[in-house]
This record gives sequence, structure tokens and C-alpha cells, in this order.
Amino acid sequence: METSIFEIIGPVMIGPSSSHTAGMARIGMMANRILQVEAASVRLTLSPKMRTTYYGHRSDAALFGGTLGMSEDDPEIRDAIAIAHANGVETKVDFLEEGKYPENSARVTVYTKDGEEYSVFGTSIGGGSILISEIDRVPMRLTADTWHVIVWSETELAKETFAGAKEVQQGISEKQEYVTCGTFLEKPDESMLELLRGQNMVKKISLASPVLAYGSSKRHVEWISSCDSVCEYAEKENLTLAETAVRYESLRSGFSEKVIRDRMHEQWLLMKESVKKGQEEHQLLYGLTSGKDGKMLMQAVEKEETISGGTIPLATAMALGVMEYNGSMGCIVAAPTAGSSGIAPGCMTALQQVHQLSDKQIEDGLFVSALIGVIMAACDVSFSGSVGGCQGEVGVSSAITSAGMASIFTEDKEAIMHAMAICMKNLLGLVCDPIAAPIEVPCIKRNAVGVANAYISSDMALAGVRSFIPPDEVIDALIDVEKRLPSELKCATIGGLACTKTAVCTRKKLTQ
Repeated sequence: METSIFEIIGPVMIGPSSSHTAGMARIGMMANRILQVEAASVRLTLSPKMRTTYYGHRSDAALFGGTLGMSEDDPEIRDAIAIAHANGVETKVDFLEEGKYPENSARVTVYTKDGEEYSVFGTSIGGGSILISEIDRVPMRLTADTWHVIVWSETELAKETFAGAKEVQQGISEKQEYVTCGTFLEKPDESMLELLRGQNMVKKISLASPVLAYGSSKRHVEWISSCDSVCEYAEKENLTLAETAVRYESLRSGFSEKVIRDRMHEQWLLMKESVKKGQEEHQLLYGLTSGKDGKMLMQAVEKEETISGGTIPLATAMALGVMEYNGSMGCIVAAPTAGSSGIAPGCMTALQQVHQLSDKQIEDGLFVSALIGVIMAACDVSFSGSVGGCQGEVGVSSAITSAGMASIFTEDKEAIMHAMAICMKNLLGLVCDPIAAPIEVPCIKRNAVGVANAYISSDMALAGVRSFIPPDEVIDALIDVEKRLPSELKCATIGGLACTKTAVCTRKKLTQ
């Protein structure tokens, strides 16, 4: 599927983790919509690496909540396990075999009161995006932005029965049932569903609506594959990069420019609300930091006590506050991840305040940030700390935010792309080494580095400074480092800061 710009500036979600909370909630929601059964009990089988992180990221609550029908932005996700138990649904967590499955994967197995068993296997691929790869252990490839008709039958179904389907996949489950899935870009016609229901050997049928709210990917956009090709297209069509982002999203989804701009306006308002909420004091899930670091730095800014000036400390105070709000399971906008969710709102809110910019100007900057994130996704950059390290989270967020800020002050596409390149180079190799399960240490304060990096990189690019390595090659380098980075430094709570004496003692206390 093509990546939506609202998967880069988004999703709107309950914290603390886009991969391990929002993505898991979406896997659970897909299971809910695919299986459509009343659960007596739900068993989660998670990636082995998540053994040390799932509780601190509330992955279990998100998966159970999603399986009960809760979305990633539903406040009830926080209490999903208690809600499941209150409704008589038993819950259990196990782990997958080592080395057999992708990182950030989960199998959701639902048991009914009648003793029936169904399962869905999915992977959170970064920034909240997901992919479903099994139904009842039958290999499938289902995305969250399309409609799916799933049929369980005793005999093989003719693919022609799924009239208008983009794709039909079929296999035999361990229960010796045929599982067939027809995928549709639009809601399938009711007459086709009635025809399927009338088949003699059909045991069960479900219509799964899209989990993502911003439309299915209706066409492949060729020119989104690189910074150079995007700039060439924009020049040819006489578009700014912000207008190019809107054009791309319209081509991808079929939505009008007004719908797309209105959605970005909503995202921006939610970002500003998270900045406001961030200046309150918060009780983080594990309390490894004060919950008021953002507020403390803001007080220093207001008293003009910062030695680095005004704008960057202001933006940093806002970013820290958003991350503390995220760490207390507040509702934030991932950009592109929850672990980096303070950078874009902190930078952009401070920029608007200092330079008296309109919401439209900021939103255009966010469109540019999103466009560059989409390019990275098209090149297979991972936005997951457990897959590519924090360079794919704080590094990417800092880089796309820098480009977005630069675009507000220039239409020079070269300068905008080089703001991203300069910024990204500075954080290549940034490890993901949380000292325990939650996104608290060092994640929150790393957003401060992202803010400062984004500002100074924008300033350099606007001054005419250029990256010696071209922007597209910097993205190539990011992918290379993500692949080479040792697994111990990718959200494993093993290497880096996580192996320090203080971290080890902290983990022991939390375990106890």
C-alpha cells in the first residue's frame, strides 16, 4: 500500500508507543473486524524481544482493547484489560519462538464460549502502520486501509465469486477449513455478499471495514520514490512542495484537497493541544522522570534564564512536555512515531509563536514534513526503534521537521531537501536503548536533541549550506545503518544506556 501523509503526521493515538501501542491496537482492531466473534478468552503471542517492553508500552492493553473494538485513540485503551475482565473475557500473554517471525509481531487468538478458536497474526511495521500476514495460520497479506471479505468454508471457493475484488487469497487452515479473503478498495456490493452467504458449504463470513480512517490506496504514485523525482514532478507541475504533498494524498486516496487540508488542520490543532497539556505536571507510567521537566524548562525560558537564547529552549520545553504527556498515556499525534512525538509540535508551535505565523503556514510546513516521510517510507526506511534504532524515530522526526520549517521560509526545493539531509546525517546511528520497558529514559530527553538539530539544520540550509552527500543518498545511508545496527541496540533493553549499573538496578526494582 502507498503510505498516507497522515501515517507520517499521525496517527492520533493514546501513548506511549506508536509501534507497541498504536500499532498493536490496530492489529487487535483488525482481528476484531476479521473474526467478528464474541470472545470468551483472548491469548496474545508476542515477539520475544517484546518480553521486556510490552508491559511498559501497554502493548497487551492495546491488543486486548483493539480485539474488543477499541481504536488507537480511544481513552479506554488505558483500562482495556480491566474492561475485558469485567466483561468476563479471560486474557493471557505468551511469546513466539526466537528468530522465526518479524520484530513487533503478535498473534491474537480468540476462543469463543462454544469452544471455537480463531487467530490473526500481524506485524507493527513502524509509526503505527501494520500488516496482517495470517488468518487462522493461513498465509495472507492484508493491509489496514482496504475492505476485506473473509469466508470460512468446507470447500474451495471460486475466486470469480468475489466480483470486483482487487485481490483474492485462499488457503487451508489447521482445522482443514478453507479460508478465503477478497480485498476491495471500496465497500463491496451487497449482492456479492448475499451470493457468498448462499454457498452451501460456507460456515462463516465477515466483512472487515478499514481500520485506517484516511482512505485506501487507490493508485500507485510513481514519482514519490525519491527526493529528486518529487522535486522534478513539482517543478513540472509548477507546485510548491506543500501543494505536491496534497496532490499526492489526493491521487493516493481519491479525497479532495479540502478534505485533506481539513484533516491536516485537525492534526495541527491536536498537536497544539498536546503542547498545552504537556505544560501540566504528569504522572508517567513508571515515574522514571519527574513528569514536569517541560514545565521546569518553560519557567526558565519565561524568566530569560536560558544560556542558549529563546526559540530553541522554548521549542524544547514544549517538546519535553508533549513527550511527558505521551508517557502518561495522553492523546498525541505521532510524527512519525510516539517516541519522537514531541519534536514536530514543539518546533512548529514555537515557530508559530515567535514568528507570528498563521495556522495555514504551519500546516503547509507539516505537509512538506509528511511528504518527505512518505519518500522515506517508499524507500523502506523503518520508523521503528526496534527495527532501525532511534535514528528511525528521533532522527527521522528531526529531519522531516527541519525540512518542514525551512519550507515555511523558502520555496527553494533544494534548500528544503538539504535541510532534511543535513539534519538526518547528524543523527545517523542513534541507538534505541531504553533502560527499562517504558518510553521515558532516554526517549523523552532525546526529543530535545531532535528539536535543536531541526532548527540549526533549517538555518544552515536557508543560509545556503548544502549537504555534500545528496538527500537521496542520505536516505540510502539511513537504511544501511538501520540494517547494520546490532539488535542489542534496537529497543532490546540490553546495550547502550540499558546496560549501565543504574539501568540494571532500575529494571530489577520495576520487576519486583
